[in-house]
Amino acid sequence: MKFRRREKVAIYITREQPEGWELLVFHPQSAPDSDWQIPAGTIEDAEIAKEAAVRETLEESGLSLATVQYVGEEEMRYPERMRVHYTYFYHAHIECQENRWTHCVAGDGQDCGDFFHFAWLPLERITQLERRHHIFLDRLIHRLERTQHYDCRKHG
Repeated sequence: MKFRRREKVAIYITREQPEGWELLVFHPQSAPDSDWQIPAGTIEDAEIAKEAAVRETLEESGLSLATVQYVGEEEMRYPERMRVHYTYFYHAHIECQENRWTHCVAGDGQDCGDFFHFAWLPLERITQLERRHHIFLDRLIHRLERTQHYDCRKHG
């Protein structure tokens, strides 16, 4: 049996606060009891993964990103659907003053028209994200601690 391959993207969006790093997460209005999610979606024809990460972020959150950085990739198998999702993970660090907002999803995907309720959560407190998207959180935290931005919790 042959699995159908779908290429996906997921993006970690962070901001730095005096208390430490925060990750942008959301709950869809259509699934309020789901685990927290991050912007993610399918790479469209003739689109590269980096472009898809920027597009998906704009469609799902309303945020326009100037740059994104590669974090990692993972293959996720769904035998019950005979599919394999190959997901490329990216990171963007932004300055954002809004603490919470709701955005109506744009584009032509299955979430189009749904409302996503966004919030910022302390990065070190997140242990689970929908669709195993938490798998690169440790790598992301390590990357952030090595950047030119310093960790306020360690430096007073």
